[in-house]
This record gives sequence, C-alpha cells and structure tokens, in this order.
Amino acid sequence: MKIEQALISQLMILLNIKNGKTRPSEISKELDITLQGVVYHIKILREKGFIDEKNGITKEGFDFLYNGLNYIEDFVHSSLISIDSSLVWEVISDDNIASGQKVSLYMKHGYLHAGPYKGKGAHGIAVKNSMKGECTGVTAVREIIKIDKSRIVIATFNNVEKVQDMKTLAATVQDYINNIKFDFIGITGEMAKTIADMLGINPDFEYASVNAAFEAAKRGFTTLILVSDRFFHFSLNEIRELQAKNPGVELDLRHI
Repeated sequence: MKIEQALISQLMILLNIKNGKTRPSEISKELDITLQGVVYHIKILREKGFIDEKNGITKEGFDFLYNGLNYIEDFVHSSLISIDSSLVWEVISDDNIASGQKVSLYMKHGYLHAGPYKGKGAHGIAVKNSMKGECTGVTAVREIIKIDKSRIVIATFNNVEKVQDMKTLAATVQDYINNIKFDFIGITGEMAKTIADMLGINPDFEYASVNAAFEAAKRGFTTLILVSDRFFHFSLNEIRELQAKNPGVELDLRHI
C-alpha cells in the first residue's frame, strides 16, 4: 500500500475546507504548507470537481475525502500491525520454551505469561530458549491478549478546613471501603495519609498514586485512591492526560 504526498496534501486541504476554512492563506498557515502549494492543490481539486468556484466542498469532494481518509486509516492500521509484529514483548515462561516455538500469551497476576500454544487466542513466537519461570521475549504477536476489566475509583473528601472531626471522617471512609471491591489502595496528600494511619491501612501506592493506578488498570487491577478535594483538583490535568492515553480504563469519581 502506497500513499502519495500529493494525496495527503489534497485531503488535508479538503478537510480544512469542510471545516470552514476557505481562504488559501489560512489553510497554508494551518497546514504549514506554502501558499503557492495550497493554491496549486486547490486548482487541481477544483478541476476534479471536488470544490466549487467559492472554494466550497462538493458532494464529489466529500466522497473523495471520506474514501481517502479511510484509505489512510487502513494504511496506518496495517503499518501498526507490521511494526507491532516486529516488536519483542517481555513475557514470563510458564514452561520450558525453545527459540522459534509458537506460544500462547495470557495475563496472570498482572504480568504477561507465555506457555505452550493452545491453538487459539493471543499467541506469538519465542525469540530465545528459556526455562520455566524465566523472562523471555516473544515477537510476531497475533490476536488480542485478554485482560480483565478494571477501573480506578477516586474517592474524595472535604478539605481539612471543612472537617470538624477527623475521627468521624475516618469512620465514614472505613464504611465506604468496606462496601467496595478493589485490588489496590492508594493515597494522595497529607489528609489521606492521616486517615490511612487512623484506620491502620498500609497503602499499596503512596507516591504517584494516579500513575500507579493507571498502570495497574492496564494490567487488569482495580485501584481505590483516597484524596482530599484540594489534592484531587491539583491532579486533574494529570488524570485527564492519563485518561487520554488509556481510553479503555474506566474512571469512577466519588465524593465521600
């Protein structure tokens, strides 16, 4: 599959026109293409009937844009598959494995494991000999590795200046903890640390808890994070960035 630079430029120009940018100068600025280049491609697009005399996109132009973007999507998808196939994944061997052997891949206790090929499901090719329990590498990975659905529960509570009795708040937090299922618990900030100490909780994550929670979620674990409203707002931008990078992770916000 081959994509010409001219096709990409014309599709990007059409996309800008569809989104309301009709002046060559603003399209040039948006795409970082010379003004002469934009004018040249607009002339070609008009000759093909993809835009009209007022630089508005036509039905034929919309069809060209739609089909062209789908073509690029297929190209990107196949390229990613090709790149992914050449990567070497770290896995833990559940059996003695020989270099070149086809193996099944699966998650266990949050880590990627490999064992004798089962005939279906995620699988790949071992790149080296390994004994049971050793770390080895697997390439040419195919199919989707099954990971248990997980989520991050962020339980917030009032800032310290609004709390009259810490013991009452700690008891409320304990009641909440008793009625929720999770694999790990994390804390953020001094109030969360104080409450954890009062309840005799030894948190799994104390520092960079949000990052650790997302990493755990990618491995199939659910994490409960205790945090004051103040520290939660301090972490909002970080949470949004991590959500954007991990769209499959469910985020559940609660106020205690």
